[in-house]
Amino acid sequence: MLHGLALVIHRIWKKLGMTMPTLLAWFITFNFINIAWVFFRALNFDAVMKVLKGMFTGALVFPASLSTYFDGMKEWGVVFGHWSRLYQHESYMGLSLFAGLVIVLFLPNSMEWQKKFKTNFFYMTLTVLFFLSIFMLYRKSEFIYFNF
Repeated sequence: MLHGLALVIHRIWKKLGMTMPTLLAWFITFNFINIAWVFFRALNFDAVMKVLKGMFTGALVFPASLSTYFDGMKEWGVVFGHWSRLYQHESYMGLSLFAGLVIVLFLPNSMEWQKKFKTNFFYMTLTVLFFLSIFMLYRKSEFIYFNF
């Protein structure tokens, strides 16, 4: 429902001939999708409210090694600690963010791949491997649509 509502707003926006800067459109889309996924995945409305409250009013956590540079921000409620095992070192985080940016901006997206798609042995092999990997994941974790 939320995604449908967003599409309606987008179409009305386009019909009115209105435009906005691309970076602002990306920012709005990214944040809307993240918020909408909370409603999709949460078990009940109380869980939705708890997650949204954590997203918007929770503590802002910076990497522990930055505490020497931003120590004055502690009085504003900023917490310094580890984000996760993967991001214990900021170099990994920065590298991950940079790699993601490069992938999003410079590599072809699914619509561009679709235009180039030709049925051949290579693509059929990739398709079979993809479905085999999905089948293997089935054994590792619960399928997200299991309860639907």
